[in-house]
Amino acid sequence: MRHVKETPKKKGKTLVIIILAVFLIGFCIGAFMFFRAFLNAIHEKETFDSLAQMVEDTDEVDDTGALRKYDELYKKNPDFFGWLKIEGTVIDYPVMYTPRDSEYYLHRDFYGNYSDSGMLFIDGECPADGNYYLIYGHHMNNGSMFGELPKYQDKKFYEEHKTIFFDTRYELRDYEVVAAFLAKAYPLEEEQEGMFYYYKYKDLSSEYAFNEFVANVKANALYDTGITPTYGDELITLSTCNYHTQDGRFVVVARRIKDKTKD
Repeated sequence: MRHVKETPKKKGKTLVIIILAVFLIGFCIGAFMFFRAFLNAIHEKETFDSLAQMVEDTDEVDDTGALRKYDELYKKNPDFFGWLKIEGTVIDYPVMYTPRDSEYYLHRDFYGNYSDSGMLFIDGECPADGNYYLIYGHHMNNGSMFGELPKYQDKKFYEEHKTIFFDTRYELRDYEVVAAFLAKAYPLEEEQEGMFYYYKYKDLSSEYAFNEFVANVKANALYDTGITPTYGDELITLSTCNYHTQDGRFVVVARRIKDKTKD
């Protein structure tokens, strides 16, 4: 059979068809991923709304000293540790604690099902009854979870959101922001002596560790809040991903307000 040579015109038409096909496939995949993320965001919001409805409007305590307002959440899931809220933001979520598996809720919802956004969770190496909690949360593109935390880069935002509410099952707690700073998570082989790796501080019960941590936090702060914690203060650190550099992190440290009770 005689071979018919393909003309340049036919070659050009074939190439156009291939390009259009690739574009169409890419568009369909992108549209599917966007729609999937949209539906997941709606589902996750509905889940968090339902969890918030379980919180009772009471300051009563039971015989063990636990706050009754969080009874139903704890009964649903004993990994529930407390509730974190920053007024004027969407940050208003339960906080989980699983010392047996620190990152269990990295991509799981309150009920243990897969979730893109996961849950806020305490580093499992932090003592449950200690004076310090390191709390992680995803930086979601839709602004949920810790997506708004990097807004603390702006001092004006800090001035309008100085207080962080972090209740445990046993106490209503208010915290005041000490500092906000940019950081990076380094692979073990890239770590250098003398650098500040905030995520390595899990227990600040010793005066040396506490003072070293605070000194580094203040040295790396983006602006001065006028607050310097002293040994004996209770602290929390909120940590999320940030995009100022590869493996970037954004961090906010806050101090518990002493002798402070909620209305």
